[in-house]
Amino acid sequence: MIRIYSRIATGRCRYGQLRHTTSLSRRLLSSSFLRLSSENDLNRGTKSVRDDSEDIKNFKFGIEKTSSLHQLKDVIKASLDTVYARVKAKELQRPFSDLNHVRDDEVDMLFKSFNTKLMQHLETFAVDSSGSRSVEDIDAADFINPMIINAPQIIHSIQMNRVPESFYSFYGIKDRQDVMAHVLTRLLYKEFVAGSLASFKQEESLIDLSNPAEWFPEARRMKRKLIMHVGPTNSGKTYNSLQKLAKAKSGYYAGPLRLLAREIYERFNAQGIKCNLITGEEVVPSMDEFGKVSEISSGTIEMIPLHKKMDICIIDEIQMIADTRRGEAWTNAVLGVQAREIHMCGEESAVSLISKLAEMTGDEIEIHRYKRLGKLSLMNKPINSLGNLMKGDCVIAFSKRKILELKCEIEKTTNLKVGVIYGALPPEIRSKEAYSFNVGDYDVLVASDAVGMGLNLKIKRIVFFATKKFNGSETIPLTISEVKQIAGRAGRYSEIEGESEGFVTAIYKRDLDYLKKVMNKPISDLKKACVWPTNKVWTYYMSKFPKHTSFYSILSSFEKENDNLVMDNYFLTSLDARYEILKLFLRNDLYKRTTIDDQLRLSLAPINISVASPLVVKTTFSFFENITERKTKNIFDFKFLHTTILKSRPKFTATVDETVQCLQYLEENHKIILMFLWLSQRWPTLFVDKESATEMKTLIEKRISEELLNLRRLTKTSRKPFISTNPKRKTKRELRPRP
Repeated sequence: MIRIYSRIATGRCRYGQLRHTTSLSRRLLSSSFLRLSSENDLNRGTKSVRDDSEDIKNFKFGIEKTSSLHQLKDVIKASLDTVYARVKAKELQRPFSDLNHVRDDEVDMLFKSFNTKLMQHLETFAVDSSGSRSVEDIDAADFINPMIINAPQIIHSIQMNRVPESFYSFYGIKDRQDVMAHVLTRLLYKEFVAGSLASFKQEESLIDLSNPAEWFPEARRMKRKLIMHVGPTNSGKTYNSLQKLAKAKSGYYAGPLRLLAREIYERFNAQGIKCNLITGEEVVPSMDEFGKVSEISSGTIEMIPLHKKMDICIIDEIQMIADTRRGEAWTNAVLGVQAREIHMCGEESAVSLISKLAEMTGDEIEIHRYKRLGKLSLMNKPINSLGNLMKGDCVIAFSKRKILELKCEIEKTTNLKVGVIYGALPPEIRSKEAYSFNVGDYDVLVASDAVGMGLNLKIKRIVFFATKKFNGSETIPLTISEVKQIAGRAGRYSEIEGESEGFVTAIYKRDLDYLKKVMNKPISDLKKACVWPTNKVWTYYMSKFPKHTSFYSILSSFEKENDNLVMDNYFLTSLDARYEILKLFLRNDLYKRTTIDDQLRLSLAPINISVASPLVVKTTFSFFENITERKTKNIFDFKFLHTTILKSRPKFTATVDETVQCLQYLEENHKIILMFLWLSQRWPTLFVDKESATEMKTLIEKRISEELLNLRRLTKTSRKPFISTNPKRKTKRELRPRP
C-alpha cells in the first residue's frame, strides 16, 4: 500500500485530489483515466473539480431513481462470482492469502454474510443517500482502503470510469471488472478479519512468544536455503552476495542504513541493473522501457517485503540480530522472508545462533568463511599528540561535541584539512564528507563509530581518541566486536588498487593498551536473537482490550504478562523508545482520538524522543495530532523550519560556538523533515507535497556543508582552539545575519 501511495503522490493522482472530465457523456463513454489536478489546486489543498458537479449529482439522482440498482446488482454479482471462484481455488495472493486457508463451508458462510451486508448498503444508498458521502467525494484513498459503508459510492465511481490510472498500472488491472473484483476482495477480507477478531477468545489473545517462527506460516511452507557469508571487515563477503543478487530475477538487499541502501541502488543502476530504492522515507521505483517495475530492490531492513516471494534476499550485518533496539527487524527477516536463497553477511559470531534458528525453521544452512583482504597491524606506540597525525588518518571519538572540538583543534594547530562524520549528520552529508576525504580534499577524518558500516573510506590508519562511549545511561568500554568493526576500516581493499595494509593505534597509551588486550580476542558467539511480535500478531492481542485503550497501556500490560519470561533463543526488544513515543499520546488524551492501529504504527516511528530537542518533540506531537484530525498539510504548515538560517549565508564574523549552534538547528530541522517524509509514505493524503519537503531537505544539507566549511575558516582565525563546553543556545533573532 505504501508503494501505491508513493506512485500516486509522484504520478498522476496526487493525494486523492481528483479532476473530472468536462462532460457527463465523456465520463460515461470514454476509456480515459483520471488525471492530475493543477499545481495551483494542489498548493491550495482543494479539489480541482470542473463545473459539472451538477451533472454528477443528476447522474446519481438518476441512478437512485431508476432501475439501475438492479443492473448494478447484476454487475456486483458477476464480480462476486469471480472472487468466490478465486477463494475456492485457493489462488489469492498477499495481502489476501489468509483466505486461502479458510474451510469451504466457512467460505460459503462468509460470502453469504458479506453479500447480505453489501446489498443492504447498496439499497439504503439508493433509497436515501442524504446522510452518506456523495459519489464525487470518493478519492484514491477509498479505492486503496475501501470501507463497506462507502461501497455504493465506490461501485458507482467504477461504473463512471472514475478510477485513478495509477491503480490500474500498479495492480496490473485491465478493466473495470477487475477493479470491481479487487475492491470486493479487499472488502471481503476486511469482513473476514473482523469476524476472526470477534470470535477470538480473550484467553487466546495472549501472544505466543515460545516459537516466533510460527508467526510466518508462508515462509514455513517454503523450502529455503540459508547461506552465511562471515568474516572480518574488508573480506569481500558482501561483494560476493551482491554478485548473486545482480544475476537474480527477483530479490532484495536489506541493509542497516539508508546510506547503504542508496549505495547499492546507485551501483546497480549504474551497471544497467534495474533496481528500486525502498526506505522508510522514500520509494524510488526503477522501470524498464515498457513501464514494468523492477523485481530487484535495495532498502533498509525494516522495509523488507515479508509478504513477497523472491529468488534471493541479502541480509547485511547479520550480527545486528542481537541488537536490543533494532534486532527484531533482522530476526523477522531471517524467520519470515519468502526467498529461496537468503544470503546473510556479517560476523562469525552470528553463525551459532543462525544455525539454531535454522533447526527451528527446518531450513537448509550453508556457511562460507572469508579472510581479510589486506593486512591489519596494531602499532606498538601511541601517537601522543594531534600534531603527529598524518594524511589518511581517521581519529575516532564518541560525541558530536568532541568530534567538532577535535576538528577545530587539528585545523588550528596543524596544516591538515579535516572532515567529520557523526551520527547526527544527515546520511547525504556523511557520504559527501567521505567522498571529499577519499579524493584528497580532506587530509584527516574525525568520526564516530558511524564509520563502522555503510561507508567506503580510504583510511590508512585508525587512531582512537577514546575507547569508551556513553550508551545512554553510562560510559562503558567498547566491545570486542565494536573495536574490530572500527579498526577494520583501515586499509580497505579496492578493485583498482587491490590490497593495502591498514594500521591501528591510539592517541593515549591507556587506550592503546586496551586495543592490544581485545584485538586478538575472538568475538563471542551471539546467544539470543531480538524479537518483537509482528503487527498482525499484535492485532489479535489488542482485540481483548476495551475501545479507547491507549497502546501505552496495552504495551504495559504485555510487559507485565511477560515480565518473568525466559526464552532459549530469543529476548524481547527494548521498549524504552516505544514508551517515549507513546507518552505523547497521553497528552490531552490524544490516544482517545487516535485509532489503536495508528498508535501501533507510530510507535515504530524513526525518532528517539528521549534525546530529542524540544523543537523535535513539539513538532512530532503536531504530526500525531494531524493524523488524528485528518487534515491535509504540507511541510510549511507545521512552522518548524528556521527560515532565517536557511536563507542566510555562513557568517564569517560568527564565533565557533554560534556556528556549532547553527549546525544544531539545521540538524534538528533535517530530523523533522525525515520524520515528515516517513509519515508521508504511510499517510500520503495527510502529509502532502513531498517535493517541497525533499527540496527543503536538500537545502538544509547544503547549508550544513557550508557551516562545516565555515567552521574551518573560523578556527584558523579564532584565538580559541576549543569549542565552549557549555555554549549559550542562541535565539532565532541572534542567529540572523548581521547588517
